[in-house]
Amino acid sequence: MVFLFFLLVSCSLWLSLTLNRIYETDISVSVQVENIPEGVALENDGEIAMRVVVRGEGTDLFGHFFNDGIGLSVDYASFVRSRGRLAMPVNAIRSKVIEQLGPSLTLKSFLVDSVTANVKRATAMVPVKQGHIGLRAAEGCEIVSVKYVPEEVRVTTLVDEATVVKEVRTPVLACDGLERDTVLEMTFLPGRYIDVYPERVQVRVGVSKYVNRTIAVPVEYVNFPSDVNLGFLPQDVNVVYEVLEVNESRVKADDFSVRLRFDDYAYSVIVGAAGDLEKKFAVSVTSPLVKNAKVVGVENVESADAGLNVDAL
Repeated sequence: MVFLFFLLVSCSLWLSLTLNRIYETDISVSVQVENIPEGVALENDGEIAMRVVVRGEGTDLFGHFFNDGIGLSVDYASFVRSRGRLAMPVNAIRSKVIEQLGPSLTLKSFLVDSVTANVKRATAMVPVKQGHIGLRAAEGCEIVSVKYVPEEVRVTTLVDEATVVKEVRTPVLACDGLERDTVLEMTFLPGRYIDVYPERVQVRVGVSKYVNRTIAVPVEYVNFPSDVNLGFLPQDVNVVYEVLEVNESRVKADDFSVRLRFDDYAYSVIVGAAGDLEKKFAVSVTSPLVKNAKVVGVENVESADAGLNVDAL
C-alpha cells in the first residue's frame, strides 16, 4: 500500500509538472455563416471547419483536447462571393478567435490562408436550344431531316442560379456539299451553368439524292372529233420524273394526269417529226414529292393513220 501511495503521488507530480509546461498545438475552429440570403444554400449548412495553432500551458490546452474546439459566427455579408465560392481573409476573424481562446492562450497562426465556403449545386434537365442552322446539300441532293441528339441535357449549376438556366444553346451550324446522311458533333455555348452532360450534342442530318423514275399514266384526249381514229394513239404513256430516293415508294400513278388537246395533236401531225408529239402531252402532278415530270417515248402518228383530213385543217 505504501508503494502504491508513493506511485500515485509520483504520477500526480509528473502530470502537474507536465501540464505546467508551455506547448504549441493546433485546435479546431468551427465558423458558422449566419444571415444567408434566401435562395442561397451553402455546403455543410454553412459550417466551415478550420484549424489554428495556439500556444499556452498544458493546463489551459487540456480542455481543448476533449471537446470540439472553439466556435464562432460570421455574417454572410462579410464574405466576398465569386460564383460558387465565398471567401474572406483569416485576419477578419482573428479577434474573434482570440476572444474565444481567452487570455491564457496565444494565437500563433492559422493553418489556412482564407475562410472559404462553397455554394451548393443543383442539377436539372433542360432542352437543347438550336442555334442558326446553315446546311446545304450537294447538287442533285436535298436535306430531308435535321435532328439533335439528345434533345435534353443535364446541367449542374449553383442552387440560386438553377431557375435562370432554362436551356443550353448550340453554336451556329454551317456545312455545305452534303450528299449523304451525316452526323456532326458540336459543343455547347458557355452559359450560367457549371457543367453539362453529355458535353457534346450530335446533329444527325438526313440527305437523299434525286433519282429518275418512270411510270405509266393513262391519257385523256381533250376536244378530239368523233371521226378521229384514237386506236392509233397510245392509251397510256410513260412519264419520267425526279423524286428523292427516300420518297420514291410514296409516288403512285394516281399522282399524275396526262392530257392531249386536239389542237396540239393536229399541229404535231401536220408538221411531222418536227412537231415532236410527246412534247404536246400536258402532265399535271398533285404530289409535292415529284418534279420535272414529262412524257417520253411517244412517236409521231401519220395523218392518214389517224384519219385526219389535213386539207380540211
